[in-house]
Amino acid sequence: MCRKWLELVGFAAVVLLGAACSGTGVGDPCVPEQVPAGGFLATETYLETSSVQCATRVCLVRELDGDPNKIVGESEACEGADPDPTCVTASEVAESVYCSCRCGAPAGSGLPTCGCPGGFTCEEVLETGGDGLRGSYCVREELATPPES
Repeated sequence: MCRKWLELVGFAAVVLLGAACSGTGVGDPCVPEQVPAGGFLATETYLETSSVQCATRVCLVRELDGDPNKIVGESEACEGADPDPTCVTASEVAESVYCSCRCGAPAGSGLPTCGCPGGFTCEEVLETGGDGLRGSYCVREELATPPES
């Protein structure tokens, strides 16, 4: 009886582990726990590196002008004659707020990096800060900075 139970538990663990490892998690939806007063600025990229919503633990906000918690049609603050100016659409949030991972670390850091899946490109996001944060992250190709000519 005990052996059969152990075999069943082992099988379940293999199935669950296989399901958890099937994707990178890059591109999964997330909402940062900390949103600046007045929302995010479209000219900045924001990283939350302890996001429990992401398998990668990195929630990235890029080119979003507003607050991902204030969605038109879903938030009372976005309704009526005088809507909150930080309101955004659900499609803007889906395109600009997602799980990412660090695909490039500073030279000599020896810290692990990931590969970007299709639809994403590895782009330098942070040039300052500690070795644990600085580097390149997977960014949606349509939000990547065009190469300089």
